[in-house]
Amino acid sequence: MACTNQIKGLKISGELCLIRLHSATPAMGVLSAFCGIMADSRINLPFISTVLQTGGLQADCCVDAVHQTLIKRLVDAEPMMDAHVSYSPGVGLLTLFPHQSSLKLFGLSLRTLFRQEIRVLGMASSIGALTYVLDYPKLDRAAEVLKSCFKLPENHSPFRAEFLVSQGTRPRPAG
Repeated sequence: MACTNQIKGLKISGELCLIRLHSATPAMGVLSAFCGIMADSRINLPFISTVLQTGGLQADCCVDAVHQTLIKRLVDAEPMMDAHVSYSPGVGLLTLFPHQSSLKLFGLSLRTLFRQEIRVLGMASSIGALTYVLDYPKLDRAAEVLKSCFKLPENHSPFRAEFLVSQGTRPRPAG
């Protein structure tokens, strides 16, 4: 299915863990406490998307899969975080760069993934990128499916980061 909709590129992440934060009361500070844990431990968040409404907070974020056990231990040690965090290992990010494309690109890409039975666990957009959180084993297939829907720059293929930027994870200071 060839399309004339042009994108500037596709990027595929390494394996990540999706962490969902949820709270019925936004003032509870779950997101702030979680971000404090990540900052104190120097753990990067390559993806974060939040929704804050009168009915509460939901935040989705991704971390490198190797940090899941450490994060779970740190979160479990915080009483206010109890029952507000869930983990979905084995995810990855597929990012499209739709520079100067119309909004219909979003609908087309989402519909294409749905038709191929590729589950979308989360998404976020910015002025320069549209990012989907997908099951990690399906990232390459999703990239191939989207490549067939969009016109990419000549000789472009989805790229993976050659290196991972890290702050040097460390245990969170006590107290």
